[in-house]
Amino acid sequence: MKPTILRPVFCEAHSLFTSYPRLPLPPALRLLYNKDEQERTDDDPSLHEGRVRSFPHERGNWVTFVYIPCDPLPLLHTLLEVFCNLLESIAVLKPVSDLHISLTQTVVLRHHWIDPFVDSVSEKVKELPRFRITFDSVNVYCNEAKTRTFIGLTVSSGADALMSAIRVLDECLSEFKLPAFYEDPSFHLSIGWCLGDLTEPISTLVPQLDVVFQQFRQAQPDKWHIDVEKIMCKTGNKYFTFQLQS
Repeated sequence: MKPTILRPVFCEAHSLFTSYPRLPLPPALRLLYNKDEQERTDDDPSLHEGRVRSFPHERGNWVTFVYIPCDPLPLLHTLLEVFCNLLESIAVLKPVSDLHISLTQTVVLRHHWIDPFVDSVSEKVKELPRFRITFDSVNVYCNEAKTRTFIGLTVSSGADALMSAIRVLDECLSEFKLPAFYEDPSFHLSIGWCLGDLTEPISTLVPQLDVVFQQFRQAQPDKWHIDVEKIMCKTGNKYFTFQLQS
């Protein structure tokens, strides 16, 4: 009896299917599978004046910090114009659009941490009294990533109240195992910025910038302060406000 010869049905079927071109995936399916990758990698500095993200954007991660919001001070626009002229050979100085004084480092919260973190901040800061901050000099600062340099007005009176707020907020951060504020903070209000780490060349002109600022202070000595009545928390695109005791 002759052995039965099995025909390669699988090979024929495979050849049949592969002989036709593959149909493209519908756009909705492509977006579904590419969404996470796009959210992690899309970052076009040209869309935000050349600034680069300090943290990669990932779903479920919310970049967060607590701060004191500040309204523009009188003559601040004019002061910045003078600073721009003095620094034009070194950098293109741009105004800071969201004036504030930071009370925490920029940290990352998971989405499910947002409500308990906000509740913790609300509970702990409600006993803090309102206070006044005044500014007395000019200094230069650079962010940790060395991607931007800032011109700031340094805080003279009000530093003790700022330290009290930071100690309270450090307790909130520790509950979520997040880093505390800087060990030896230099409280300041950043008013102008430029790209890159230009701390060294700008530092050589800080004495001149400070002379200009002192002239502005002498002209209007009662205008260079901020009355702090609230603090705020920004997490992702959400904002939370906490009123201080009157």
